[in-house]
Amino acid sequence: MNAGPYYAPARDIVILSSIAIAFVLLATRAVQLQVADTDLLQKEGNARFLRNEQVTANRGIIRDRNGVVLAVSTPVDSVWAEPNILKLHPNRWSNLEHVIGLEPNAIAARLENLESDRQFIYLKRALIVDHAKEVMDLAVPGVALQREYRRFYPFGSSVANLIGFTDIDDHGLEGIEFTYNDSLTGQHGIRQVIQDRKGRVVETIGDLQRVRDGEDITLSIDSRIQQIVHQTLINTAIEHKATSASAVIIDVHTGEILAISTVPSFNPNESSSRHTTHNYSARHEYEPGSVIKPFIIAKALLDGKVLSNTIIDTSPGVIQIEGFQIRDFRNYGELTVGGVIKKSSNIGAIKIGRRIPPTELASFLGSLGFRDLSGSGIIGETSGSFPQRSIWRSSEHATLTYGYGFSITMLKLVRAYAMLGNGGKLTPLTILAGDRSDESTLVMPNFVAREVTSMLETVVSRTGTARRAKVPSYRVSGK
Repeated sequence: MNAGPYYAPARDIVILSSIAIAFVLLATRAVQLQVADTDLLQKEGNARFLRNEQVTANRGIIRDRNGVVLAVSTPVDSVWAEPNILKLHPNRWSNLEHVIGLEPNAIAARLENLESDRQFIYLKRALIVDHAKEVMDLAVPGVALQREYRRFYPFGSSVANLIGFTDIDDHGLEGIEFTYNDSLTGQHGIRQVIQDRKGRVVETIGDLQRVRDGEDITLSIDSRIQQIVHQTLINTAIEHKATSASAVIIDVHTGEILAISTVPSFNPNESSSRHTTHNYSARHEYEPGSVIKPFIIAKALLDGKVLSNTIIDTSPGVIQIEGFQIRDFRNYGELTVGGVIKKSSNIGAIKIGRRIPPTELASFLGSLGFRDLSGSGIIGETSGSFPQRSIWRSSEHATLTYGYGFSITMLKLVRAYAMLGNGGKLTPLTILAGDRSDESTLVMPNFVAREVTSMLETVVSRTGTARRAKVPSYRVSGK
């Protein structure tokens, strides 16, 4: 007779007890993780997937007086990576090369010396939208996009020396962009997001700091006039083989600058072309020369030293002062005061200027703004160099009358001439849209300003020195 199967109850008890103990341990650990260590788990989970993401503020738009856009920030994407994740996938680095032009060894070099807690590095800034989409299609772990903005200037070089440009972070470096950077910049926001293991945002939690876009700025410039002026300067500089040229057009009543251009210029949309950034009209100082003569005559008329028909003998066309010989273009003989302007006679200006004490003459020129900034708001405007002395030599007195021995900028000269066209009222210039006539100062009676302006009309006449400046059907005063 066969024996039945062997039964060992002790072994079963041991096995069942082991299983029971294992379940108890697992249950205990689960309770610990879900209850006791909830904060720890949440913190570790957040550290891996919860991120603070910058929300870039839109930089303000710069417009001309008619609302035409002169500078605007266009959206671009920058490629960034989470170093600790990207390091784990070196086999995927080569996928990025054909899109962002960064070789695997270059990525390795960037990652090599980073701090261990560094969570963000840029791989490529300002990528065009199509390439940005290609990057995301590659799905390289740890690589993501950040929306940024790149400045675009629709009118290119025609406004470059005025508007300036920004850096890659959209911060103003030159021109209007720099002067009004604080207003244009705004304030970036911060929001919390949840990302997946590939660095893609899957959920937005909320804003930690609300974004505030930059303010728009409206300039006094008329972009249509600006383009015409700029092209005219280019053509004129080429014709006369000039190394540089500048022009300014303003509204004489409001002080608003309608156009201000300098050549050579540059393309602000290409950083490699930004070799010439100076606005010559505001920064370049020079001795004004004969364009000062109308103001010398204005002072003489104002003080009653001469009348418009007073005869000034300029013979023989040359004068000797302290060993210096000063000449006219030719011997003009007897000229009226108006004729001195019309022919631009140095001798005539000296003889008229001698009737006024040099300290009074210098003080009058200073009252026309030649000692001060123009008020334009254009960055880098220089103050020039104007003489302030109590004792004047005869030669210094003489050179002052025909515009030598001191330096000014074109903006100062334009402001002074605008005063003549504004009936003797000196108005601050402005590059921002807005009438500044309420800030005007009366520096000479209206009748004196009108009389000098009429004399300047003869300068562009058929027998004047600026015949080519005459415009048919328009009244033009020139010097």
